[in-house]
Amino acid sequence: MLALTGATMLDGRGGRPAPDAVVLIDGARIIAAGMARDVAVPPGARRVPLDGMWILPGLIDTHVHLGRRDLDLSRRVLVPEALWAARGAADLRSLLEAGFTTVRDCGGSVAIPLREAVKEGTIPGPRIIAAGQFVERTGGADDPCFMPLPWLRTGHYRGVRIADGADEVRRAVREQIRDGADWIKTCTTGAAYNTAGSRTDILEWSRLEIETLIDEAHRLGVRVAVHAHAANGILQAIEAGADTIEHGTGINEEACRMMADRGLFLVPTFWVLHRMAMAGREFGAPGFAVEKAALLDQKHVETFQLALRHGVRIAMGTDCSGTPLAPHGGNAEELALMVEAGMTPEAALISATSGAAEALGIADEVGSLAPGMQADIIAITGDPAKDVHAVRHVRMVMRAGRIEVDRREQTGLK
Repeated sequence: MLALTGATMLDGRGGRPAPDAVVLIDGARIIAAGMARDVAVPPGARRVPLDGMWILPGLIDTHVHLGRRDLDLSRRVLVPEALWAARGAADLRSLLEAGFTTVRDCGGSVAIPLREAVKEGTIPGPRIIAAGQFVERTGGADDPCFMPLPWLRTGHYRGVRIADGADEVRRAVREQIRDGADWIKTCTTGAAYNTAGSRTDILEWSRLEIETLIDEAHRLGVRVAVHAHAANGILQAIEAGADTIEHGTGINEEACRMMADRGLFLVPTFWVLHRMAMAGREFGAPGFAVEKAALLDQKHVETFQLALRHGVRIAMGTDCSGTPLAPHGGNAEELALMVEAGMTPEAALISATSGAAEALGIADEVGSLAPGMQADIIAITGDPAKDVHAVRHVRMVMRAGRIEVDRREQTGLK
């Protein structure tokens, strides 16, 4: 048995800070958590002293893409899948060292095998919720139809499953679930980064196609994440039964009301979009991607504040894919951007802990420090409820009761 002692505890649910806390861990799970006056350390327990630190649940990024490096899709599609997987393994280590103990990969070809490698202990990393391949229409946000290579037109490539018509969409969903997807990922509008012709204001699917996609996923017990920028795509996704809305840069009053009424989560993904708009050219991004990102970034804070005013639930996600522009390990910058946009530090922390866990459907396992929960815990220097940047200063990371990162002897802050 382990006993974490001496830190101030934040439970991830918005409870009051508990100074001089004790967290008892047996195997992979928490069996008690509270102030020392209320939780006794059993004889023989191994103490892990964390005096002067703050502890909170391991962070959750609900929107990542593992293994990418290129900002240009025309180069990315030519990367061998083995290299993509090797890069993904490195991404997982960076995420773990930054305090992220759970991530949802929102579309890619390597997340499922990486998930299994982490489960079996072959590689270190956060728990992975994998969406499998994107399900996209011909000419959709992630279809590399501009590439004159026949093998890219087979319907399957580098994490994308092209499908057209209700029957084929239903088949594509079944394939992803058969292959081990935990979620289904699709788009109802075009994207900013991938191709010049992908328009963020045009609907990707017919109503029948998107309703069929979500209906089939739900029938088989799997939730659906929908990328959507413009209000028409957000509304179409909500009406079809989406479980999370990714990006939502053009969300309007009607969509906010509907999401709040249904308890749907918005994953705003500030960090990568803002970095693309501000520094994309410097890192070699195509001009069209920078221009589109800049237009979306201009209104993102305003629409996010609209969502907050309407009480839309927020889950933290970055859209980070490991490019030089926004490498994995810097994901906590998303929290600072949400606070700058009007969220309180406490609400931002919840969006990356218990709120994110609820959005992913795993709140009975992770996201809070309470008896029975997985012992996913990070120790940091500084009070993140006063300064959310403190989450960058990670001194210890525990996942499922095992200390994976230990910097307690280091002095100074990175």
